[in-house]
Amino acid sequence: MHKEDLKFYAMTDKFVFYAPGNGFLQPYVEREVGKSPEALAVMVSSTDIYEPDSETIIDEECALRKNSDWARLEQEFLNEYPDGYILRAAPVVGTGMKGAVRKLAEEIFSGRFFHFPGNETRKCVVHAVDIAKAVGLLLAKRPAKRVFNICDDTYPTLHDIAESLAFRMDNKRISNLSTRPQQIIARFFYRRRYAYYMTDERFCCNALKHATGFEPTDVCAYLREHVYDENSL
Repeated sequence: MHKEDLKFYAMTDKFVFYAPGNGFLQPYVEREVGKSPEALAVMVSSTDIYEPDSETIIDEECALRKNSDWARLEQEFLNEYPDGYILRAAPVVGTGMKGAVRKLAEEIFSGRFFHFPGNETRKCVVHAVDIAKAVGLLLAKRPAKRVFNICDDTYPTLHDIAESLAFRMDNKRISNLSTRPQQIIARFFYRRRYAYYMTDERFCCNALKHATGFEPTDVCAYLREHVYDENSL
């Protein structure tokens, strides 16, 4: 991870925001909370911290990956800010995004992503506006619990995520791998990506909703319905 990605963003003398690998979230959070005079430290971690389990909707009590870099970064953050909060974010959608959704968007844009017929794989995502909203709620509510998952709580299919991203690309057409030979070739050439695109990843954000009143934004609907203007990030 680039050194800049590990930066703590101090928005005031008391308010600290830390989003390793997701520095693009800073302006979203600044717009939401402004120059808050109150003390708060928030880290945006990742649901990649958990052991994969496609059969389970993963909550904060589920097993973590062994030797996880995210677990190490979380512990370092809590050592520095014992009263801080951690948001374990599903892959984030937003301007300047990185990670899994950016890679998917790049593959759609370049024509390297295809729909597999009958693929009902479900993934969790979250929009950057919801990360910022959650930070504002933590600032206001100060719940006793310190670590929360955050996602859009809709479990969209990979098909719907891809089509919603394509819609933002002037309604770009995504081709289907409609024949058996095409599907076999795709499995061979895109083994790792194929495995990812055929594996459910679902996370539970009930704890955040109950502790703060957080109401998630449906990411697919946002991508299709939000009017982007000069005030949009």
